[in-house]
Amino acid sequence: MPQRLEHPSALKTAGLTFGAAVTGLLVFLVVQGSMLPPDGADPAPFIGLMFLDFMLGVAAFGLLPLALRRFPVGAGLGIIALSSLSTLAFVPACMALIGIAALRRPRALAAAVLVYAAAVAVDLTVRPVEDMAWWALSLTALAMLLVLVLIGLNRGARRALIASLRHEADSARREQDALAAQARLAERTRIAREMHDTLSHRLSLIAMHAGALEYRADLDRETIRSTAAVLRETAHTAAGELRTVLSVLREEAAETSPQPTVHSIPALVETARAAGSDVTLHMDPPLRGDEAASLPDATSRHLYRVVQEGLTNAQKHAPGLPVTVSLTGGPGRGITVSASNPVSGQGTAAPGGLGLVGLAERARLADGTFESGLRHGMYTTTVKVPW
Repeated sequence: MPQRLEHPSALKTAGLTFGAAVTGLLVFLVVQGSMLPPDGADPAPFIGLMFLDFMLGVAAFGLLPLALRRFPVGAGLGIIALSSLSTLAFVPACMALIGIAALRRPRALAAAVLVYAAAVAVDLTVRPVEDMAWWALSLTALAMLLVLVLIGLNRGARRALIASLRHEADSARREQDALAAQARLAERTRIAREMHDTLSHRLSLIAMHAGALEYRADLDRETIRSTAAVLRETAHTAAGELRTVLSVLREEAAETSPQPTVHSIPALVETARAAGSDVTLHMDPPLRGDEAASLPDATSRHLYRVVQEGLTNAQKHAPGLPVTVSLTGGPGRGITVSASNPVSGQGTAAPGGLGLVGLAERARLADGTFESGLRHGMYTTTVKVPW
C-alpha cells in the first residue's frame, strides 16, 4: 500500500544533511585518493574529473533537503542521476533511494531502479575498475540496490504501522470521550428525574396547605402563621430544585417509588451483606440522626449513589474481598464519603467505568470534589460535598 511520509522538521533535515555531507566527503577523499594518477602522468584529466565530481556532489547536497521534505521522488531521482559522475553524491543518493522505496509506490520505485542502473553504467564507463570483472561489479551494485530498497520498504512499513496505531488510538479516544459524554448526560438526566419526583411532592404540599388556607375559615392566627411559614420554606426549596431540574431534558417517565437518601445507606449495606459481601460501614452520628434531614435532597441522593457505585464496583472487580464504606462530616464541615476495597487478581484492579464518570458529574453538580484510584493496595473512591 503506498505510504505518504511525514516531513521531518527543518532541524532534523539540517542534521541529516550535515551528517551526509561529512560521510560523503570522507568517501570522496578515499575514492579520489585511490585514483591518483601515477608519477609522470598528466594530472589535468584527473583534476578535471575531481572538480566535476565535487561540483556535482555539491548540487546533490543542495537537492537533499528537498528530497527529505517536499519532493522525495523528483529531487531523489536527480540526486541518483548526479551520483553517476560524483562519488561525493554517493551518500545522498543512497538516502534518496531509501526515501523513494519508503514511499512504497511501484512506479516511483521502478523509476529509481532504472536511474540507479543508468548511473552505475555511466560511472563504470567513465571510471572503469580494472581489478574486478564486470559481472562482479554488477552483482555488487545489485546487492547494494537490494539492501537500500529493503531498508526503505521496512521504514515505510514501520511508518504505516505507526500511522495505523495512531489512527486506532485516536478513534478509541474519541469513542471513549463519546461514551463519557453519554454517561454524564445519562447521570444528569437521572438526577433530574430524581429531583422531579421530589419537586412534585413539594408542589403537592404547597397546593395542600394553600387549599387549607383558602377553605378553612376557622383557623387561628398562629395556625395561619405556621402554615404560611411551611409554604414559604417549601416554595423556597422547590424553587432551588426547579433551577437544577431545568438544566436537564427529561427523556423518560419518572419513577414513582421514593428516592433514596442518606438514611437509606444502612439498608443498602445490609442488602450487600445479604448477597455475600463483607461490608464495613462507618457513619458519623450527624449523618445517622435527625440532623441529616437538613441536607438538600439532591446531596442526600448523591451520597447514596456514591456508596451504591462503590459497592457495585467492589462486587464486580474484587469479589469476595472486604469493602469499607465511610461517611464523615457534619453541618458546616462538609461530608466526605468513601468506598475502598483491596485489589484482586480475579477482576480489574481499577474499575474506570462509566459509573465513575457519573459520580464525578454528581460531585461537580453538588459543588464537591471527586477522586478515584489505587492507593497502597486499596482502590478508593472518595467524594466530598458541602453541608
